[in-house]
Amino acid sequence: MVQINANLDERIVKEFRHVIYTRAGLKKGDFKKALEQAMLDYILKYAESKNVSDMAELAKALKKKEE
Repeated sequence: MVQINANLDERIVKEFRHVIYTRAGLKKGDFKKALEQAMLDYILKYAESKNVSDMAELAKALKKKEE
């Protein structure tokens, strides 16, 4: 696990939390899961490395956990 500290626009974070709440109820751990999924989606969309297939498998595993 890695801890990331970042200063983000308050409006973006507020909307992100609202979307998570609407979709999942914002239970403990939902923010982390949604942020990880958003990062994976970004990687899958823009990465040019060979590790993309590894990330695709990780994304599938995370989505199965949600179900």
